[in-house]
Amino acid sequence: MDVIEIAGAHLLRDAADGWQLLDAVVSQDGIRLVCIHAVGQSFRVEHFLRGHMLPQWQGEWRLQQPEHSITDSEQRARALADEWLTLAAN
Repeated sequence: MDVIEIAGAHLLRDAADGWQLLDAVVSQDGIRLVCIHAVGQSFRVEHFLRGHMLPQWQGEWRLQQPEHSITDSEQRARALADEWLTLAAN
């Protein structure tokens, strides 16, 4: 398990074996984060929001949203990521 900082907020990384992180993109307002992973022959898009964890965790964290997307093409994964990030602009 790793903790990385992305745009001023911490992300707890515990990706399964065989997952390759292709991209991590933050919305313009810095609230939303999307991670695109290659998983075998498919692609997984994970959604995160900036927020706070329990009091013992200092600072701001990226909290995973219960929804995620799985698709069979990187192009579609990137389109799904763009849709999630566009919600921040509205």
